[in-house]
Amino acid sequence: MARYNVVSIDNETIGRGGRPEDRGEFESAEAAIGRAKELVDGALLEHFAGAASVHELMAKYMREGSEVPMIYGEPRLDFHAYRYAREKATALFAERLEDGKP
Repeated sequence: MARYNVVSIDNETIGRGGRPEDRGEFESAEAAIGRAKELVDGALLEHFAGAASVHELMAKYMREGSEVPMIYGEPRLDFHAYRYAREKATALFAERLEDGKP
C-alpha cells in the first residue's frame, strides 16, 4: 500500500467547480516530493517565456497555474507548493541572467 498520495489542484478552476486530480501514489517521501516538484516545475515553465520577472511569473502561477500539488500521507511532509514555486521561479530568472538574457 502506498504511503503518500500526490493530488493537484488547478488555480484557474478552483472557484468554478474544479476538482483535485490524482497525480500518483508513492512509497517514499522523496518520490512524492519529487513528483510534486515536477508538477510545479512544469506549470512554471508553461508561463516562464512570457514573464518579465519572478513577481510576474508567480502571479501567473498563482492565478493560472495548472498544477498546485499537495501531498497526503503519514508522516506528514514539509512541502509547500507556493514556497517551492517561488524558489524555483527565482532560480529560473537567475539562470536567465547568467545566460545573458534579459
